[in-house]
Amino acid sequence: MLDNDTSNNNNCNPQNLPLDELKFALSGKDGVRRNVPALDEHWVQREKPFASYLCMLSSYGRLKSGAALEEWTFAANNFRGDMEFLLSLTQHEFWSYMVYDESAMAAVVTFLQRANPYYRQTDVSRDKELDQAHLLYGQLLDLVVRLIMRLCTGKESDSEWISPKQHGSLLYSNYLISVPLLFDLLIAVGDAEPENVELLRQIFDKVLEVQPEYQKDLKEALIFYESAFLSMQIQVENEGCEGAGGGASLDVDLETPYDDVVLFAMDCAYTLRLLLLLCPQLLETIEQLRLAPSIANFYDMTVPMLYKNIYLVNPGASSLRWLNETRQQYIFIVRRVVSLQMESGRGQQLVEVMQECLSAQNFVVDYQRQFPLEHDMKLLIQRCPNIKNYEVDFVVSGYQKALASCPNGIMADDMASNGVQVTGNVQDEEFKNGDSSRTSPQPSPTANGTTRDIDLEVTAVLEVLPDLGSGFIRRLLIRYDNSEQVIAAILDDNLPPDLAQMDRQEVYIPPDPQDKQQRQTGLRHFNVHDGDRYDVLTRDQPECIIKQGKGLPGAPRNAEQLLDDKRDLKQLKERYQKYAMVEETTLERGEYDDEYDDSYEAQNEGQAPPVSLLRGRLQEAASSSAYNAQDELENDDEESSGGHSDPEPSMRTNRDFCENPEVIRARYEQRQLSKYGQKSGGHGASPSVVGAPKGQGQSQQTQRSRGQKEAHKSTRANHNRKAGAAFKRSKGMMG
Repeated sequence: MLDNDTSNNNNCNPQNLPLDELKFALSGKDGVRRNVPALDEHWVQREKPFASYLCMLSSYGRLKSGAALEEWTFAANNFRGDMEFLLSLTQHEFWSYMVYDESAMAAVVTFLQRANPYYRQTDVSRDKELDQAHLLYGQLLDLVVRLIMRLCTGKESDSEWISPKQHGSLLYSNYLISVPLLFDLLIAVGDAEPENVELLRQIFDKVLEVQPEYQKDLKEALIFYESAFLSMQIQVENEGCEGAGGGASLDVDLETPYDDVVLFAMDCAYTLRLLLLLCPQLLETIEQLRLAPSIANFYDMTVPMLYKNIYLVNPGASSLRWLNETRQQYIFIVRRVVSLQMESGRGQQLVEVMQECLSAQNFVVDYQRQFPLEHDMKLLIQRCPNIKNYEVDFVVSGYQKALASCPNGIMADDMASNGVQVTGNVQDEEFKNGDSSRTSPQPSPTANGTTRDIDLEVTAVLEVLPDLGSGFIRRLLIRYDNSEQVIAAILDDNLPPDLAQMDRQEVYIPPDPQDKQQRQTGLRHFNVHDGDRYDVLTRDQPECIIKQGKGLPGAPRNAEQLLDDKRDLKQLKERYQKYAMVEETTLERGEYDDEYDDSYEAQNEGQAPPVSLLRGRLQEAASSSAYNAQDELENDDEESSGGHSDPEPSMRTNRDFCENPEVIRARYEQRQLSKYGQKSGGHGASPSVVGAPKGQGQSQQTQRSRGQKEAHKSTRANHNRKAGAAFKRSKGMMG
């Protein structure tokens, strides 16, 4: 072993050599002198390892007390002695301990990992023991920060210094400074005071200056945030049972299963915000990783679902307040990104980032409410005149429209009033007490504004899982949004711990209306109509007939009076008499009833009679002679052409605006009957065209008639509509 240690001599380095070149000449017990490097394991002569630090907080923001606080005080005093020992060493001894004694650096890392977050400040002024413990913790934090500052310092004096190359290699190769350690330092120190921000900035600037490799590590750390957001989303969907980021086990004293997820989200938010505050040069990396849109999507999808689940389990949980702080920090992060882009003149990147965030409506509403985007865009147009105005107008209008469509907010602050009406703890207590009537699920509004039908959803679950009880299914439906999620959670065996331990055969008892009526009126009845509009005991004027004695008012006294009741027949008689009161008009003044439909009548004399003619009239006319009808028709024509005046109103006069259609129809029917009345079947085919039966030969007249019909068939029927219309107008039948 070497003795005659001269390391404490201030003149041990007269040539002012750097640490990697400095050596000390020491002699051993045998008198042999030997040169020992200044950075060597020889200087680590402490046998006792450095003490590990215990966390001052018991769990989730609660301070220790009693025996646990006394144990922490004892461990903290030992840790303070170790830190003071390291800081009292000379440079080469200090670096030898930090490089060759693993427990020294492990103690520092453990303290930063278990340090109190700067954003979790607890009022300890009322408790003397906690006040002294808080002062002791402040001393420990000061010692650890001083130790890290010494690690970042390469030159302590003219004779104690390290070359920049060796300094960076020592820090990076031996993991004396790492990105996780810097992140823990951010949470431990924070930015509550301006001096803290300046101190952290000096540490980060010195570390990045000494070793540029830390710049790459910071970029890798930013990539981690995307997977962190995904991990938290998975934990929320899995009811927070597995713990985000490695989280706590289920036997820890938790207010809700989601406390660990909320704390992890809040730690990520504060760390990222401080990192952007201290290292603005990471802006380009953040743009490449699309970190701002990832934050907006996490804000829009995971945070509302996380808040809703916590509120259902415990509406008074502290994690709700932490979650609101986390939301605010994520908004500040995006605001910091926008500010850095504005300062660096990256207008196009700013517009693209804000445009990508438009899909996250929850984030857009909250961001626009705190930082109106139109103000930033006005400054952006002034600094970047080359940016396209229509893109700016599109983004601004999108943010303004989102805020206008949701004036009351849609995030966690408003879900307590607009969302769940009954808490999970209250319902659980009522189920335990056996009073399930109070837990009758009221129709609750869903995301799209419709009303949930719990009974219908229970039926849907029972169709798939008939072995479950209706009461157990109702508990699950209160926690989940719809029956599909309940079925998936049961089949995947992914129920929350509090629901997984419940009786799955629990039966639901419908609520009793008498209990509600008794709570409202103070009266308890046993009538089927209790509380409704027919209740004569609670209403002064019930909507019913109060029966007194036998029978109802106005009812028959006996069966004979009932059978003699002719009131129904009288009502029927009065009803049908109304149909008989129809005004009848005569044709004496030339009026006529034009209800007759002549739409399908033939248009001229040469056309075959329509099938719509009444068969009865044709049969009656068939018995008369066609020659008599023709003579009567000729007599009518001679009288009309002879100038004889007929006083009957059926004849057309010059004073008539148009001839009476009834007269025209009657005259037309006479002609048709006289012409076709004697022919069988009422068809208009000429016998000369029909001819003899087949196989008996045809006469010359038949063949001539058939040829004439074939030659002139285009002038009739559907081929001569214009002539038919002209004929109708000539007769005064204007159609």
